[in-house]
Amino acid sequence: MQRSSSRSIDDESLFVPPSKCRCEKCPLHHISKPVQSERDRIFSNKQSVLKAIENSIDDVTSDLEQLVMFQSVSVEPSMLLESCKAIEWISSRLAELKFKTYEYPIPDNPANCFVDPHQKVVFAKYFSSPTKKTLLIYGHLDVLPVKADCWLSDPFRLVVKDNMFYGRGVTSGKGMLVGWLQAIECWLKIHGDLPLNIKFIVDMLHEVGSTGLQDYITSRSEFFLDVDYMVFDVNSWLNNAQPVVACSLAGWAYFGIEVRGANKNLESGLASGLVFEPMVDLCHFMNNLVNAEHEIQIPGIESNVKRLTTPEWHLLESAEFRTYEYREDLFVRRLRYEDNKVELLQNRWCKPTLSMHGVEGADVHPGCRQILPMKVMGKFSIKLVPDQELSQVIDSVKDFLLSLKAEQNVNTLLNVHLLDGIDPCSWAQDSKLMKVVCRALESVYESEPITTSAIPICLPIANVLQKLINKPVILMPYSRRTDKHHNENERIESLSVMRHAKACSTLFVELSSLRSKCKCNIIQQYCNLRGVQEILDAGRISVDKNEGANRWKFLNKLRNAESDSPKSKSRNSFKKFLSSTFGCAKKPKKRSTKSK
Repeated sequence: MQRSSSRSIDDESLFVPPSKCRCEKCPLHHISKPVQSERDRIFSNKQSVLKAIENSIDDVTSDLEQLVMFQSVSVEPSMLLESCKAIEWISSRLAELKFKTYEYPIPDNPANCFVDPHQKVVFAKYFSSPTKKTLLIYGHLDVLPVKADCWLSDPFRLVVKDNMFYGRGVTSGKGMLVGWLQAIECWLKIHGDLPLNIKFIVDMLHEVGSTGLQDYITSRSEFFLDVDYMVFDVNSWLNNAQPVVACSLAGWAYFGIEVRGANKNLESGLASGLVFEPMVDLCHFMNNLVNAEHEIQIPGIESNVKRLTTPEWHLLESAEFRTYEYREDLFVRRLRYEDNKVELLQNRWCKPTLSMHGVEGADVHPGCRQILPMKVMGKFSIKLVPDQELSQVIDSVKDFLLSLKAEQNVNTLLNVHLLDGIDPCSWAQDSKLMKVVCRALESVYESEPITTSAIPICLPIANVLQKLINKPVILMPYSRRTDKHHNENERIESLSVMRHAKACSTLFVELSSLRSKCKCNIIQQYCNLRGVQEILDAGRISVDKNEGANRWKFLNKLRNAESDSPKSKSRNSFKKFLSSTFGCAKKPKKRSTKSK
């Protein structure tokens, strides 16, 4: 028997599908009165929700204080338990907000499969109605390591001073998640429901590349079937005046240059000077990838790079960026293009770059070892920007290295491997979705946002989800240039956090104005599922019916009481007196005398 192409979702008490599908009467094709009244209520409650967010600074501070307390440093295995506690906290917090939550262990190293605790990820969903759009929100709770002696206070204790929040994670994942939580909580308080169906993925391995999560997301693809949009918080402000909405994601190509000389390692005292050493040839190959100025020497790499428009060039020119501060943050003495701010930022964001990461198979032990490695692999990556194609970059790298091998008459074996890679992506700046996003941001920040596709955001998990789900991506700007992102004494203005919560709330409203589509071809009987809105509507209808019946009973009692009262009798006798006195009595109808 051939299987149906539609797939059903997990059984939940909230989802009560009827016995058969009624797609010909789909509420998405024929807007009913409850659906339209729900939309009207959403827009009428918008200002009340924003007012509630303004008055919830104490709740925001409390949530942020709880999250900052967890020392969830993902690059340090000893902090894994703290990261798991943070995941459990966010799971229980979402459960309080009526979300159905799932905590899943992430498979990592097979040798650690019996070691507790496991890495975890939280999946959560709130289903309001099949007539509403579904928004997927990605968040992460892990932070970068800290140097405690460089902080003026405990980095894992929230400090509120001069309208500023101090603490590790306030400018990244933890602060971003608090904004979404507060927007959701205020909508539930004021409206009793959410303007959208919302799903969450909360990660604890973002700062180490979300290792293991990508494969797990692929295996749980049914969770994303009804998703319409994906939103990621990013730090994309270039100045403090206008938010920047990026419309592109950077890609990457991670290569391994494998050079082999023999089937086993040799001792230098026996073979040195007699064999062709793979390490020498590898250094030669990698040295030719860039020149002395660290410019990429591979032909054709920059041929398809999207050029900056005049407004984007002026945007880089107006960016609040100080070279000396950036040097100090990186602890380096010099930067490339440090004399030209626009060139520096263009090479940082808008052009492909090549970075070398290490050599696999070489001696990494301390001390002096007389070993000749006969198989080594040099690792390097190329950042890809919009309009570049991964396949073309792969061909260019392989052709360059093979031609170099033939030209230099290298006698060791060469293999070029693509270890990881994904295409960059970009989307239209003037699409209906981007207009909706800009409208939401403009109403909060009171400044027209700037959209750009030539200045991409580097966010690997967004590329992975976009490739898997193939749905539009929203990149929400979060912290401004004045905020200290990922630095010692990390801080953010409390106003920025509150504005972010308002922007999240307004985005809900704006996205709810876009018309939904029937998804019964993807999820069986989707348009007949009952969510929170349908349950609330059923309650309103029963209340309205009871109120109507009670109103009619009251009116009937009132009429009967008036007819039985002496005042009503005197009024009737007075009417009779008037009609008899002025000859206004009604004439009796004559019966018909026609014979049948």
